[in-house]
Amino acid sequence: MARYCTYCGNKVNENAIVCVKCGCAIPGTSAHSNQMGYTIFAPDSIVNTITQRIKTNGIIWVIIGGIQILMGISFNWVLLIVGLLNLISSIQDLNYSKEFPNNPVGIISKMKPLAGAIITLIYNLVIGGIIGVIGSIYYLIAVRGYVLENEQAFLEIENRYLSL
Repeated sequence: MARYCTYCGNKVNENAIVCVKCGCAIPGTSAHSNQMGYTIFAPDSIVNTITQRIKTNGIIWVIIGGIQILMGISFNWVLLIVGLLNLISSIQDLNYSKEFPNNPVGIISKMKPLAGAIITLIYNLVIGGIIGVIGSIYYLIAVRGYVLENEQAFLEIENRYLSL
């Protein structure tokens, strides 16, 4: 069932705690406004959610890269290259999932560009097979999509962290 911001009417993600259009808190979430009208939310919740999704993304790519490497050894050496690229990407994601909770800065600038995700999707589609496409789709929807749908909340978390 679709949810909408009660302040501006913008369609919001079911997990959103603030509206990305107007920045207001979504009623019934861990976000709420204080008496002065400032949005207050539980940043741990949104940070934990994206951290888990990034970690899951890393695990997915470890599996995909491993399968592609095994297939490359058995069938076609070109798959070794794609598998190694995906394995490197997975290690970066797993490391980022450990770093982000301690330094929640820059996730929007990291996730917003689409070029890297499209390049990964294309080389997995052309060379790596459908299994790599599945990993790309998870990243685009569950990780990148979540960050963009909650952009305002991530900006608030970043601003609060930087002001400490």
